[in-house]
Amino acid sequence: METALPQLRRGAEPFLLEGGEAGCVCVHGFTASPEEMRWLGEHLHARGLTVCAPRLAGHGTRPAMMRRQHWMDWYESVLDGIALVRARCPKVFAVGLSMGGLLSLRVAEAGLVDGAVVMAAPLYVHAPLRLASVLKYVRPYRVPQRGDLDARVRAIQRETGREDHGRVAYDEGTPVASIAQLRALMGEVRRHLPEITVPLLLIYSQSDRTVPFGNMQVVAEQVRSPDLVLKTLEHSDHVLTQEIEREAVYEMVWEFLSARLE
Repeated sequence: METALPQLRRGAEPFLLEGGEAGCVCVHGFTASPEEMRWLGEHLHARGLTVCAPRLAGHGTRPAMMRRQHWMDWYESVLDGIALVRARCPKVFAVGLSMGGLLSLRVAEAGLVDGAVVMAAPLYVHAPLRLASVLKYVRPYRVPQRGDLDARVRAIQRETGREDHGRVAYDEGTPVASIAQLRALMGEVRRHLPEITVPLLLIYSQSDRTVPFGNMQVVAEQVRSPDLVLKTLEHSDHVLTQEIEREAVYEMVWEFLSARLE
C-alpha cells in the first residue's frame, strides 16, 4: 500500500474567480482536473460571473489516489464548490463536462442549484464497464488510448502565454476501480433524472468517440425541466471545452446562463 502523501500536479489546482452575484461551479471530468474547465471559466468570469472549479477527490495527484475514491467523494467535492459560491451568490448554476456533467445532474436532482449545463455526460457508453467491479482485482489499471489533444492544448497554452502543462489528466493509467465507481454514478443519476425540474442545457457532439450522441436524448426524455435547451456539435471529440468548437461551446453556455440570471 502506498503511504507517500499525494502532491498536486502542475495545473491541477482548483480555482475561484470572484465576480458578480450570480455564479457557477465548473466540474471537470473523469481522470482529469479543473484545468479542462479553465478556459470556459475565464470566459464566464469575463462576463461578470463568479466561477469556482473544484478538484474532484483523487484527481490531479496520481492514479493510486483516485483508485481509493467512491463516487460520493466526487459528489462531496462538488458540494464544497456549491457551498463556496452560495456564500457569495444568491443564484448558482452547475456546469459540468463528462463525469462532471453527471455530477451536475445529480446536484440538480437534489435541488442544490438553480440550473445546470451538462456537456457530454454519459448515461451509457459502448465500453464494457459492467466487468470493472470484478476486473479491478486482477487488472488494477487500464492504459487509455492516447490522442493528440494534450499536444494541441499545450500549443494553445504557449500561444496565449500560459504555462504549457497540458490537460493535466491521468494519461498513464485509469484505475479500474474508479471505472466501477463511474458506472455506479451513471446508474445513480439515471434513476433520479425525473426529479430534475430546474433549467437545463445539454450539449453533445455527434463526433464524440467516448460518449455516444444518443445520451442527449436519454437525458432529455427523462428529465422534467420545463426549461430545456439542446445544442448539437458536429466536429468535436469528447473534451468539448478544449476541442475545435470550444468557442462556440463557451457562447452556448453564456447565452443560456445570461438569459436566466434575473
